[in-house]
Amino acid sequence: MISDDLDLITDTVEEQAPVEACTKCTACNTVCPVARSTEIFRGPKYLGPESERYRDQHEATVTAGLDLCSGCKLCEVTCPSQVSIQEYIRRAQNKGAREKGRTLRDWMLGHTRLLSAFGSMTAPLANFGNRNPVVRLAMEKLVGIHRKRPLPRYQWLTFERWFKRRRQQAATLTLPRKERTVAYFYGCWVNYNERRLGEMVVHILERNGVNVIVPKQQCCGIPAVVNSNIDLARTYGVENVRRLSTLPAGVDIIASSTSCGLMLKHDYSHLLDIPGAEPVGSRTYDICEYLWMLHEAGDLDLTFEPLDTRVLYHAPCHLKSHGMGYPATRLLRLIPGVHLEEVDEGCCGISGTFGVKVEKYDLSMKIGSRLFEAVKAAGSDSVLADCETCRMQVEHGAGARSSHPVEILARAYGYR
Repeated sequence: MISDDLDLITDTVEEQAPVEACTKCTACNTVCPVARSTEIFRGPKYLGPESERYRDQHEATVTAGLDLCSGCKLCEVTCPSQVSIQEYIRRAQNKGAREKGRTLRDWMLGHTRLLSAFGSMTAPLANFGNRNPVVRLAMEKLVGIHRKRPLPRYQWLTFERWFKRRRQQAATLTLPRKERTVAYFYGCWVNYNERRLGEMVVHILERNGVNVIVPKQQCCGIPAVVNSNIDLARTYGVENVRRLSTLPAGVDIIASSTSCGLMLKHDYSHLLDIPGAEPVGSRTYDICEYLWMLHEAGDLDLTFEPLDTRVLYHAPCHLKSHGMGYPATRLLRLIPGVHLEEVDEGCCGISGTFGVKVEKYDLSMKIGSRLFEAVKAAGSDSVLADCETCRMQVEHGAGARSSHPVEILARAYGYR
């Protein structure tokens, strides 16, 4: 067991919609993918606002099933009274973890950037171990990571280093001046696991006359939040807000991960109560959201190459929490030859690190089973999703190729 001494926030942050606003309509329970899949989980209504009414800050947190909340936030999307259900659950989880200490597994998963940096430095060895049956069995027994769960591949050349090299090369060239500048919040996934996605984001933005800068940044903090370590998440968030607040006026912040973007947009100011977070959140956009704004302004480059491809689109839960609709589908319909279908079968089940854990793997696969069957029946060339772990889950559960919508846009712009 590992216990953190950090005590950076209390569990009494003022809420936008207090528990008294909950009308017990059970709309949140109806959409909850966990409550639909297991009777052990008592649902967000009970574990959130209903339990909050009786929680005593001086008593131990022992609510049964509290750790089964996957953090999909569909309860908050659905709540007609706009109650901050997830915030109550997360703070209770954090308080419970403080009291009983954190397992080695949850400590490791919460420190994603640290873990990924080590995986990147030892990429060949780490990738071999993550796919070796003997190592995986040992990992399951000793740490609690399910042996059947595919783990991401690490890459030695990180996005940070790639961008730095590219910037140094560009310094020797005379390039046309760009009217707009954005700061790219690439996140741990792009940096350590899928550098090519970051490269495509940069290419697309520059193709549309946008200069891209990459400020120093820390993990967004969501892995820490979902592993019951709000204190650590706030440490990361404070550092990110401090750095992003120094960006010049007029420089927007772009995220290619829906979860990272949601942390910057919403959770830094609401869940973590970080001073100065609201101005940062107000100028943060998802990559597809930003590109669609360019289109609406008449500034999006529409000289797409025709693509003869049939794709299926799955909207991640955290994308729905942004409240911006599905900008990726609107963008893809601008590309000649792209045949796009949407599949709406709810949560994929993995919810970041939730489905990685040995005691939650089967539940995560059960939650995603409807989506898997729909993907298999559709028979598309690939499944698109704006969330990295959604893509991993679809590939694992449905055996289908999956990618970010940005990949289709990049191909249409001639990027190979």
